[in-house]
Amino acid sequence: MHFTRKISVKHHLNGDHYSVSVPREIAQALGLQDGGGLVSIELPDIHKKGSYAFLKAYRDSDFAWREQFDPTHPDAFRPVVISPRTLGPSKPWGCGKVLDIQAELKDLRAATRWLKVAFPHRRGRRRRRQT
Repeated sequence: MHFTRKISVKHHLNGDHYSVSVPREIAQALGLQDGGGLVSIELPDIHKKGSYAFLKAYRDSDFAWREQFDPTHPDAFRPVVISPRTLGPSKPWGCGKVLDIQAELKDLRAATRWLKVAFPHRRGRRRRRQT
């Protein structure tokens, strides 16, 4: 479905807020008729004048995910979906595999702790037994 609307922008101290009115048929197709919901807005070519924006229901879009340490998983890292940001001003949000430095460091610390418990080793010099 294709429709044309202008995006209204409200400038606030904590960032810009964008809003767009969506026709009833498109809101029903996106599953927004029961009090709203999450929508992905994709801008394929933002620098081109008169470019198009694509609206997708969030459930149909490509989710952002990262790898989390899990010793029970065969590869030791399992994919975990990152929940979308729904509060505050809208900001760009990645799709596909996302590198989250804070979470990666936390997982590496957990992996080191697990390795120390699973494979303990002796440190320092061995003491000789005196007989």
